[in-house]
Amino acid sequence: MLLPLRDENPHPAGWKPKVTYALIAVNVIVFFIEVAATGQILDFTNMQAFALFYDWGAVPQCVMGADALRIDFGMGPVIVECPTNPLMTLLSSTFLHGGILHLGGNMLFLWIFGDNIELKFGRLKYLGIYLGWGVLAGLAHIAGDPSSPIPAVGASGAVSGVLGAYLVLFPRARILTVMMFFIFWRMIHIQAKWFLPFWLVFQNLLPFFIGSVGFGVAGGGIAYLAHIGGFAVGLAVGYLYKITHRSDYLYGSRYGYRPDY
Repeated sequence: MLLPLRDENPHPAGWKPKVTYALIAVNVIVFFIEVAATGQILDFTNMQAFALFYDWGAVPQCVMGADALRIDFGMGPVIVECPTNPLMTLLSSTFLHGGILHLGGNMLFLWIFGDNIELKFGRLKYLGIYLGWGVLAGLAHIAGDPSSPIPAVGASGAVSGVLGAYLVLFPRARILTVMMFFIFWRMIHIQAKWFLPFWLVFQNLLPFFIGSVGFGVAGGGIAYLAHIGGFAVGLAVGYLYKITHRSDYLYGSRYGYRPDY
């Protein structure tokens, strides 16, 4: 297991990634609203959580046009109405999380990698692109199983977009990482061009394909296609930025940094 702690990819003194800070703050605030509504914190699994997720999470059947769902919570089937505007749940779902570990993992990656992407694109453009990554990642998840009645929640798809763009724009940036193998661990530095593909392959692609061919439940409760789709869109946006800013990177022209760190 590899756990990132920080990247060694400096930005100008005095500059603050205000949008990244704001996104983290909004996610945390929404999380504590979830805690208040459900009375849970580690995992949101009670009926209050189900009601919340079906109102604000991205339910594939609802997004595909269903008016109501027939759900069995273990006490007999019940009818759950879809939201009035299910397309909006593709956005609202990116600010909901299934528990504190889910939130913590996503916010750690956003904290580490989001600031440099924000500086590259500029604050307003970064905010729009981040939200777009979240929506497109949700659509990728829905495309994989449009008949699913299970709501998808979490910032993972949008954060995966950040990681995909980071891989293209900062492949040589070093990531301070804790490498753990059972009871053994050590601190190492890994370049982004190795760390991020490792994360994609071993934490997303392999679990998804292993589940898909029958060696376990596909997805295992995790929206792997949202992660994969968000990462792919992030790669595409990163390459587009690189092509259109070959001689005018923010780091290179404005601050004197190398354009490809």
